[in-house]
Amino acid sequence: MSQRSYRSRRIGPADLASGFRSGTRPLDDYFHRHALTNDQGDVGRAYVIDASPDDVAAGLPSVLGFFTLGMATVASQDVASILSRRLPRYPMPVALIGRLAVDERARGRGLGEALLLEALGRVVEASRLVACLGVVVDAKDATAEDFYARYDFVTVDEASWPRRMFLPIQVARAALDND
Repeated sequence: MSQRSYRSRRIGPADLASGFRSGTRPLDDYFHRHALTNDQGDVGRAYVIDASPDDVAAGLPSVLGFFTLGMATVASQDVASILSRRLPRYPMPVALIGRLAVDERARGRGLGEALLLEALGRVVEASRLVACLGVVVDAKDATAEDFYARYDFVTVDEASWPRRMFLPIQVARAALDND
């Protein structure tokens, strides 16, 4: 696969027959059973990255990866120290990257980063219209936690898995402005 920039688009019915498989059963089950219906029902937006014709000819599925976005809240005391400022005591509005997965046959091509940057770009765009203090993810395991930490997400709760991680919206904006 040649280096190219990836763009995401909303999931469609045909994507369910793409042959996508991340190798992680809960993510694969979600993609095939819930991503489209949740998207259509306004529960969580699902976005996919398409393979190029050359990618498909090389044996890759038509969908290389996906992510979901939704709204959430985070306890103000959990993120005040990360933001180095006082916050009201009620829950703060954040965007949630609920799922993010790359097809196992397409790993090692920078697609995880491409998916994350696409997701952050959409959140930053939405934050111009709807208040959003930051982005949260729930890292399912140490590998996922390490991945998000490389992009400046900070673990909020280390007590159990999944681990809630937070990225301030200003950090996301600054990172995307540098691209």
